[in-house]
Amino acid sequence: MLKIGVKYCGNCNPQIDGPKLVKRIKELLPDSLFLSAEDPGIDVLLIVSGCPVDCATRPKFTGPLVVVAGKTVDRVPCEAAEIPEVVAEKLQKYDSKE
Repeated sequence: MLKIGVKYCGNCNPQIDGPKLVKRIKELLPDSLFLSAEDPGIDVLLIVSGCPVDCATRPKFTGPLVVVAGKTVDRVPCEAAEIPEVVAEKLQKYDSKE
């Protein structure tokens, strides 16, 4: 089971709805476990910043990251409606069972 840590920004200037985005990603990855970014057992860290400033602080984690910053995923522009699927696809690559 893939363990995904989630870290949100302060949501001061959102272009996207971060909690709604994560809810949709959870629906796309029902066999994954979504945890706090501070959990020591996570496999991958999902950073969700509501705008391109990407001010969300990062916990001490040396593993893989997937970063949503406004309408970008890992700094690549993305249509807002496509972000959940793009993120889910990226996260699945870190699932050790595949």
